[in-house]
Amino acid sequence: MTRLPDPASLVHGTGLASRSHLQRVLVSELARMAELPAAPAPRRPRLVANGPFETALRRDARARGGAVIAEYKQASPSLGPFAKGTPLLPQLQAYLEGGASAFSILAEPAHFRGSAEQLRAAADFGVPRLYKGFVISEAHLAEAEAAGAEAVLLIARVLKGHTAAFAEAARARGLEPLVELHDLTEVGFAQAAEARLVGINARDLSTFTLGEPSAAPLRSAFPEAILIRESGLATPEDARLALGAGFDAVLIGEALMRSPDPRGFLSRILADLRAEAP
Repeated sequence: MTRLPDPASLVHGTGLASRSHLQRVLVSELARMAELPAAPAPRRPRLVANGPFETALRRDARARGGAVIAEYKQASPSLGPFAKGTPLLPQLQAYLEGGASAFSILAEPAHFRGSAEQLRAAADFGVPRLYKGFVISEAHLAEAEAAGAEAVLLIARVLKGHTAAFAEAARARGLEPLVELHDLTEVGFAQAAEARLVGINARDLSTFTLGEPSAAPLRSAFPEAILIRESGLATPEDARLALGAGFDAVLIGEALMRSPDPRGFLSRILADLRAEAP
């Protein structure tokens, strides 16, 4: 297996303020991973080409003008338990009926109220799933593999120069790495990782405040990748504008979890895209 850095050194070397949301989550995950048994060897075949997650996004981006990754999460460090108790399976069913191309399932328990068990429970829908966590160790990748995830989130702001090593370790477990960037200074990390799925997080992960990223410089850096706009999409119109601005896919979580009609929310995105098709 690919040799990965010591998780404690990785967490303590982020340069983030100790009280920042992201650093608090990382420290919490470091403690959780330390309690798990040693990560087993990979059990799935190594990923050597595009997998089902990328395939679904690429298919719908081509056919509909954009793909949607619908996320299930009950809480966040900045908002607290804003959707606590929302039933998992009915929510995912609404996402499926609304036309979601893929699911994103939070796996971090302390701050996001997520779990790998929720990701495992989503398997019956037959929709590709992203293990949405804060990967800092082989144990995280093993957890994602064991839960049946098709893809795994890798945060370049955390992994930095180790992003490529984590991407290779993910592929060794049959997982598609989605490399998340916060700004253009991190592009090199995703390029070194040969990322085929590249996300730009509109939310500053140290403060969880929002910004406005653009797809254009990312397209120049990753001409063949699937580009994904994450965070800050509060309405179907926001999602439509992001897709119209050059992103292939959008990832929507909080707005869908807050919506009284997540199926309709997603349907309105796709209806707008169809209406704009030539």
